[in-house]
Amino acid sequence: MNLHRPTTPHPVFDPARLALVRSAGEKAVPPLRPRVDIPVRDPCPDAEDRARHHSRGRFLARQEAWDQLAKEMREAESAKLLTPGLAPVTMCLAEGARSDVCTAARKAVARGEPQRVVTTLRAFEASLADEDPEDLPLLYYILAMAHVETAGAWRGASPAAKLAQQRRSAYVQHMRAAQALADRFDPFEHNTILWAALRCAVLEADANPASRMADDYEDFIEMDPRLPASMRALGRNARPRRFGSWEVLENEARRVAMQTADVWGVGGYTWVYIGALERDAGAFRRLDAELFIAGLHDVLARFPTQDMANRLAAFTGLTVGGPSEPGSSRRRVADALGWITQDHLRELHPVIWAEAPTPGRPLPGDSTQDPSKRGRIRANSALGEFYAPALNAGRRLVFSADGVRMLKGD
Repeated sequence: MNLHRPTTPHPVFDPARLALVRSAGEKAVPPLRPRVDIPVRDPCPDAEDRARHHSRGRFLARQEAWDQLAKEMREAESAKLLTPGLAPVTMCLAEGARSDVCTAARKAVARGEPQRVVTTLRAFEASLADEDPEDLPLLYYILAMAHVETAGAWRGASPAAKLAQQRRSAYVQHMRAAQALADRFDPFEHNTILWAALRCAVLEADANPASRMADDYEDFIEMDPRLPASMRALGRNARPRRFGSWEVLENEARRVAMQTADVWGVGGYTWVYIGALERDAGAFRRLDAELFIAGLHDVLARFPTQDMANRLAAFTGLTVGGPSEPGSSRRRVADALGWITQDHLRELHPVIWAEAPTPGRPLPGDSTQDPSKRGRIRANSALGEFYAPALNAGRRLVFSADGVRMLKGD
């Protein structure tokens, strides 16, 4: 596969289609309906599906019905079930199953009670001890991820090396516990993506994470190349501030594109860079904008869902949107919002827009707001800014199942 340029031409967004031209520094149009009129689907299918499986996992854990939980996780993984947003159902069940213990642990962390945290997780581990050995690889994954989440609570937003002694000791203790569990179960031997995911989650506990990052993520992605989350996580960790460099990021993005070509075309390149750009705009330094945009087209050609259209519209409109230099890679990627909205977006999924990262840039919508309200504000603001020339002329942007129209007046 040629990863330097797309092998087949892709349609290019033509601003003349709707006489819509955006320039750097233009003021956003106030997000008022009916200036931007788009049907809203809330809750969206992915959020509903995740919530259902999360609740099921939490219910079974509260009943200590570990055998049934393991059975349902095994069935979901065997069938490779995904939510509409391409999240593994087995991981959603596991997240629900550990939610109570993680909540209790986080509360103890907030109170500065490391021993209470340890006691909470030991009690959880004891409740699994007498289960069928065949179920333990699945159940101990839940325990291991509880340790990972607890370690994250101790670390917060600070680098581990800069933590106060008590917090650093607690962080290290829980990461080592998770790492010890990860070393017990081989993902290929047990035929489970869960342990491949865990190995990546505990990379930072390794003495030399850079030496194993590529191999661990290669295994994770190989076990189910449909998952955007694994490729995005690789992009986050391949950055200089984690375990790589901009050169490593570029090399890994191209390698993943080849690894996942049967599923995503060149979309694997795009997913890895999306993960990096969600955290650091510096990733534009090495980005091949033409290949990235070709990947956007490939992603939407292979997964033409409204969930996917909302995710990529939120990325181009929010994460990398806003003022940028004409002709720059950032502007070229941000301008993809035009053809994504016109060719693919037909309804708004507010929670996706509410959760879209915007590194270093404040956006409309308070983080304390209801996610649905925040998502609507952010989406209308981003669309209003992008289509500002026409909207400022008194037109309305109207989305429907048949496409997008620009109407005059009210």
